[in-house]
Amino acid sequence: MVEADIKGFFNAINHDLLMDMLAKRIDDKPFLKLIRKWLKAGILETDGQVIHPLMGTPQGGNASPILANIYLHYVLDEWFEETVRTYCTGHAYLCRYADDFVCAFQHDKDAQRFYMALIQRLARFGLEVAEDKTRIIEFSHCKALAKTKLIFWDFEFRWIVGRSRKPILMRRTSRNKLRASLANLKAWFRNTAVCRRKYYLIN
Repeated sequence: MVEADIKGFFNAINHDLLMDMLAKRIDDKPFLKLIRKWLKAGILETDGQVIHPLMGTPQGGNASPILANIYLHYVLDEWFEETVRTYCTGHAYLCRYADDFVCAFQHDKDAQRFYMALIQRLARFGLEVAEDKTRIIEFSHCKALAKTKLIFWDFEFRWIVGRSRKPILMRRTSRNKLRASLANLKAWFRNTAVCRRKYYLIN
């Protein structure tokens, strides 16, 4: 299993390559021109300075997730289906959500080969993997006793051996995500209590 994440993805999207990808399916030139203008739109900083980005999609923009998804469709999804699977000796599966994705391989050699090819593939499009979030792990029901865990989109997946001595795939909220949520909840209660105290003192 290859667990991967792309470093600074939304800030690293190449505008020219993105427009070429859009032009493959969109024949409306005025619409494409509008998208390019939107990509080049200035960003107003807190100090009043306007920055015109040369790469990436505007943070918080409504179209940013759509354009980013199109970019990765050609960079990753099509390549995986048309090329990677062709050269795999066993089964291969890709699950992607935005810029986070996991790839499952039946054979370890396929996973190793894909990991090396992935770095080169992303580099062609100005992208790179986040090394601290990208790794190859052994995640199989055949080795449930190893208790290897897979974290994907704040969920933790783990194989365990049930009472019937059969492997069971368990899912729970990631420990780090749970701690962060509890910390936010405590901070909310603390702020609420302070606001109530101030209200009663004023009144």
